[in-house]
Amino acid sequence: MKQIKVLVVGKRSFLSNSYKKNTKIKNVKFISLCEIKKVNFDEYSHIINFSIDPNNYIKQYNLTNKIDKYICNLIKKKKCIYIFPSSRLVYSKSKNNFYGTNKKKTEKDIIKIKKEYLILRIGTILTFDLSKKNLFISQALNSLKKKGFVELDISKSTYKDFLPSYVFVKILDDLIKKSITGKYNISSNIPINVGDILQNIIRGYGRGKIIYKKISKKNHSFLLNNSSLKKKIRFYLTKKDILRYCFNLGKKLNA
Repeated sequence: MKQIKVLVVGKRSFLSNSYKKNTKIKNVKFISLCEIKKVNFDEYSHIINFSIDPNNYIKQYNLTNKIDKYICNLIKKKKCIYIFPSSRLVYSKSKNNFYGTNKKKTEKDIIKIKKEYLILRIGTILTFDLSKKNLFISQALNSLKKKGFVELDISKSTYKDFLPSYVFVKILDDLIKKSITGKYNISSNIPINVGDILQNIIRGYGRGKIIYKKISKKNHSFLLNNSSLKKKIRFYLTKKDILRYCFNLGKKLNA
């Protein structure tokens, strides 16, 4: 078996930053997409692509830069595993779901080209992020810090499947170390009310409130089944762990 050595494409993404901060794998190299032609892929056991064309969020697949398809064609004959961070939104049936639809089409491209792949259908990641990204946690932390409140247009009973970033990275590390391939939901499989997540962040921050705007009739609740994942690796996480993590995110917002 080839020694574990990971190449991460994409230096600035939300997931790339989380991985760089939390991974316990020693042999990891981070590069930008423009550096990829200089890479000797024979040196690596795993290639992760965290870069994405922003058009994937707003346009149809044929109008996007297909980065994953490009990389897979470069490595299709190499003895390495290609890791693709997909999304829970591949399950969404919304007509305006460009992101989820494009992720699903990218998955199909990868499977056609590369025999050894690991596709991660990821739930809602929690981490400390104050960027302007269109992410739940980024928007919530920014709004709380700048405005003193977080606005929601969902029902108070809405629950989601949340996963702290350090747990996501541990799961990814373990999948890499075991050279697991296939397609898996990466989730806690723990339903937690969105309001509970925000209230614990607010408690840690020491101030703020939630404002419920006109509530959408659409059901925004979701839960990802991770039973297939747990047959491959072990990890322990409780609702209490997640809420404590949210409290600490709020405390960090005060720093």
